[in-house]
Amino acid sequence: MLRAMDQEFVRNVESGDAEALVDAFYAEDAEVLPPHAAVAKGRAAILALWKGMLAAGLKVQVLNTTRIEESGDLAFGSGVYELTLSPPGVGTIADDGKYVVVYGRQADRSWKAVCDIFNSSRPAA
Repeated sequence: MLRAMDQEFVRNVESGDAEALVDAFYAEDAEVLPPHAAVAKGRAAILALWKGMLAAGLKVQVLNTTRIEESGDLAFGSGVYELTLSPPGVGTIADDGKYVVVYGRQADRSWKAVCDIFNSSRPAA
């Protein structure tokens, strides 16, 4: 199930649909901990974060969850990513890094991300 969520996440990024991405992936009270930015708490803040990243030309090249563990109503996935950003006037920026996503089982028995953290594996400039 979590790998299918990864695939839907990538599809929504590729289609540029931040609303579908947030609705499909994140719980109402989720937190996203992006690099070099404040924590985005709740769906409104998470939607604003992803709208900004998609507007900056985010393209996911690789999203590879290499470990999944589940215990009761919590699960996590960790893995690696490769992406590019193409902000206007800047050119293409490539990045690769790692992530951990903690999932919580929802009242309808589906899984949603409750905490999502990702960061670059590249040295700081």
